[in-house]
Amino acid sequence: MRNNFIKLEAREKAQLFRRSNGYGSTDPISLTSLLIKNNIITLFKPLSDQYSGMAIKILDDSRFILVNQKNVIGRQRFTISHELYHLFFQDEFTSQKCITCLFDKQQDIDEKKADYFASYFLLPDEGIMELIPNIEKTCQNKISTETIFKIQQYYRISINAVIFRLNELDLVDKSYFNLFTNEKANIARSLGYETSLYFSGNEGRIIGDYCILANSLFKESKLSESQYFDMLNAINFDPFKKNIEGE
Repeated sequence: MRNNFIKLEAREKAQLFRRSNGYGSTDPISLTSLLIKNNIITLFKPLSDQYSGMAIKILDDSRFILVNQKNVIGRQRFTISHELYHLFFQDEFTSQKCITCLFDKQQDIDEKKADYFASYFLLPDEGIMELIPNIEKTCQNKISTETIFKIQQYYRISINAVIFRLNELDLVDKSYFNLFTNEKANIARSLGYETSLYFSGNEGRIIGDYCILANSLFKESKLSESQYFDMLNAINFDPFKKNIEGE
């Protein structure tokens, strides 16, 4: 019963966050645009395999996400959405290192809520059902490989996340998790889809005004000179290096 309440709460928060950011009940999410709109500075760095990412909130107006760039792109998108729950919905939140996509295996209640939130936020019920042919909705385990990959490519999320949602909707059983273990990229390629979701990426990428914030904090004497340069070194930025034109 408690788990059903957690799912209901997570779904309601995901729908609310979609609406408040201008997304309908079937739209895919552009996470880059959403992060910029909400002033969330996001860094992609190599982390320990034990962590998918981290969120940090300072007061109400400074939010940061750190994403493990060693994870595949589909997993990275789930991690970002997981961290959004912490930043916008968890009470008295300051910071948290996270392992995502564990759902009911999560020991921490807020981690479980964040996983469900990410799932409903990225893969809304209406959108999933809209992409499934009517004949495949007639009974369990009729969902085709083509439909699974179509949903995945449309919403830019992992195959396992799609199967998890289809299982929740009682359209497939858990045997589907074993169908696409090692051949995801090859299957996607054979169906005419690009394969970036199945590989790591975003090495050293930054979303948001990280350097502007560091400079502002330094000018306001909220950072020492050494702290300021540490922040810039963290993203391999040299403020003394001239650009290509030498200007």
